[in-house]
Parts: sequence; structure tokens; C-alpha cells
Amino acid sequence: MTADKLLTFIVLLAEFVVAMAIYPKYISYMRKLKVGQYIREEGPDLHNYKAGTPTAGGIVFIIITIVAGLILRIPTELMITLIFYGFIGFLDDYVSIRKKRSLGLRAWQKLVLQFAFSIWVAYTILKYRPSSIFGIEVPQWLFYLFTMFLVAGYSNAVNLTDGLDGLAGSVFTTSMIPFLFLTSKFENYKMIFVIVVPLLAFLAYNSRPAKIFMGDTGSLALGAYISTYALMTENELPLLFFTTIFLLETLSVILQVGSMKLRGKRIFKMAPIHHHFELLGWPEEKIVGVFSAWNLAISIIFSMLFFK
Repeated sequence: MTADKLLTFIVLLAEFVVAMAIYPKYISYMRKLKVGQYIREEGPDLHNYKAGTPTAGGIVFIIITIVAGLILRIPTELMITLIFYGFIGFLDDYVSIRKKRSLGLRAWQKLVLQFAFSIWVAYTILKYRPSSIFGIEVPQWLFYLFTMFLVAGYSNAVNLTDGLDGLAGSVFTTSMIPFLFLTSKFENYKMIFVIVVPLLAFLAYNSRPAKIFMGDTGSLALGAYISTYALMTENELPLLFFTTIFLLETLSVILQVGSMKLRGKRIFKMAPIHHHFELLGWPEEKIVGVFSAWNLAISIIFSMLFFK
């Protein structure tokens, strides 16, 4: 084992141990402050018991990831992206808690910040890769536009998925791990595991019944991280196949809103689609398990067919 691999092993192990140790204290502290999640009124009645559960748990795994990333020399651009979008999410969570409502920042406010930061993402990652989309060279202005919609889009997609205990974190993990099939570079391995390991510790406390929610702080940061990683490594096409659940959740919202505006009728009992299955009577654990298994299965099949 090389010195770099030994250091990586020690840092990743430390990430997990530290996260597992910090979360109980963080949960206790948030409960003491009486800082908890507000449940949106249009959400399922099944979720009323979750009101008051400590939120913004993404702060912990973001900070741990950044510290570990500095030690392991993860590209600074990836860490700053995590900070940028975590900050947007934190503002959203803060406004929600301060105003005692489920809605934090307005949609347009979040989008303006997301698009602004994604311009910086496009500018910085061009030193790692050519100006291309799905392997086709394009003008830089088009690459900037593509990056804006991809990063902001995935940031919101993970946020939409974060509606059941353990769902967003589990789907994210099954989306990041498949990138291992596409690389033999140890640097890429580090970029994958540096975020996945503390997230696994978070899931130990976020699985049903959740003791902590990641909040927009965590979900917006995770979406930005995975899309930025895919862009840096020129894996934007595999990204689409590795994140089918995130895309399905987003598509269900678009179809539901479009159908209501055009036809005045619902397609799903409730959107995002995980709520549809919940209202059909599926337990949360089943939805999380099925969605994560589906996401991983499609990723593996895609990798075997096109990359091996």
C-alpha cells in the first residue's frame, strides 16, 4: 500500500468515525434550541409526526468532507462548489426556521444564486476538460449554458428527492458509487469516497424514523457535487444513467404541474413521485429500498453494456 492510499484510508475512516460521533451531539443541540423541520401543508398527512425533527444536518457532512478534501488534496473547485451550494441551502433552511414555515427562499431567489454559482463552476472546470457536451466540441458560451442548467438542475433534483427518511442520501450513494466503474484513477476514487463516507454516517441517523434531516443545506450541495464531478471527469452522459431516480423525481413534478395547468387533472396522486407511492400504501422503507435498488441496477447495466 502506497503512502497516498494509506493516508486516504485513514482520512476516510476518520471521516466516518467523526461523523458518527458528532451527529448525536448535533441532534441534541438542535433539539435544545428547538430548531426543527416545518412540514409543508400540502404534503401527506403521514408526515405530520416529523414536524420538529432537527434539520440542516447537511452542515456536518459538508464540513467533514471539506476538511478531508483539503487533506487529500481534492480539487479545490469541487470543494468550493460544495460550499457554494451548501450556503444556498443553508440560507433556505435559515429562512424556513426563522419564519417558522416549510418554504424558505423563494424559487426565483434560489435559481438566481444557483445559476450565478454555476457560471463559476463552468469557468473553473474548463481547465480540466475541453469545451464539449457528451463528447461533442461546442462553443464556450454553449458549454457555460449547459453547465448552468446541469448543475442547477441536479441541485434541485436532489432537493426534490429529499422527501422521505433516507431517500436522497441512499439514491445519491447509489449514483456516486457507479462512477467507480468508469475510472482507474485513484484521484477520482478519492473524489467519490470523500463525500460518500460521511454521508453514510449521516444515513445512520436519517433512516426511518429519522432523527435528523439534511435540509436544503445538504440536498442542494449533493446535487451540485455529483454534477460538477461528472463535468470535471467528462462523464455527463453516464451521469444521466446513474441518476435515473433523480431525473424521474424531477420529471414527475414537471408532468404533474403541466397536467394541472393544461388539463386541470393530476397524473400522480402527489408529486414528486415518491409521495405517489407513499399514498398508494408503500412504507417509506420500501420506497427507499426499491428506488435505491432501481437506481443502482440501471447504473450497473449501463456500465456493463457501454463501458466494459
